[in-house]
Amino acid sequence: MKNNVNIIVGASGQVGSYIIDRLVANEIPTIAVVRDPNKLKNSNLPFRQADLFNTDQVVKAFYGATTAFLLTPENPSSNDIIDDTKKIIENYRKAIEANKIKRIICLSSIGAHIEGKSGNLIMSKLLEKSFDNFNIEKIFVRPSYYFSNWLGYLSTIEQFGILPTFFPEELTIEMLSPLDLAFFIAEIIAKPIGQTTTNVYELVGPKTYNSIDISRAFSSVLNKEVFLQSIPRDKWKETLLSVGFTSNSADNLIDMTQAVVDGFTTPEFPSKTISLKTTIDDYLRQEMGLITTTR
Repeated sequence: MKNNVNIIVGASGQVGSYIIDRLVANEIPTIAVVRDPNKLKNSNLPFRQADLFNTDQVVKAFYGATTAFLLTPENPSSNDIIDDTKKIIENYRKAIEANKIKRIICLSSIGAHIEGKSGNLIMSKLLEKSFDNFNIEKIFVRPSYYFSNWLGYLSTIEQFGILPTFFPEELTIEMLSPLDLAFFIAEIIAKPIGQTTTNVYELVGPKTYNSIDISRAFSSVLNKEVFLQSIPRDKWKETLLSVGFTSNSADNLIDMTQAVVDGFTTPEFPSKTISLKTTIDDYLRQEMGLITTTR
């Protein structure tokens, strides 16, 4: 990979920053694409500034690259998150064509294949379908639910010993560590560019979990009792609006959550799923250590 340059979109985000850490540690040529360079963890990292809605900026940001890591940002402040996604993907298409990118690695999601009302999962579906006519190597990585989604409730857990959830308490789903996910993607990026094929990787954790399991994990790591608080379906939108979601972004998250609850977001190829190693307990211990260190 010495002669290849890798563009990482979303480099200041959770998964993107982990990918970059791994690539830089292995001396793999990497350029971050970010809207705000001040959010980069590594100030010495080569970067290109681009607003993903600005076609010219995205085209310029992809210059000289051979591989591009792409994603569809979830934006709670969007007033039309699906239309915004279409605009971003169209800019990706133009940048890939203009710069003759040879390989794309796209962060999708388990459930991207399902039809019907699936909210934010439509973003992943659009990302996967938008490059059908591109004669390049295409890799779609579909992770399951991130452990890190639960960390958004950390202050509530620490203050009140309560873990809120939209999920039924005993609903069991696939979950994984975003750090494991990033390492998996970094390993793909480090490999030589292949043929003009399409590959889909569906990733899960070492086991399935329900909300009770998550509350017990927090209890164990924090050494305190943590109680679940199930939020009724008719309170979902009110809850999301209260924390800054627009009506549109709330509706799309609700539709996705309902698809999960209804059991639609299972792997398309269950016999071929790849199991990653980190458990929820180990992930929380790891993150609590990081949080404690950086506070």
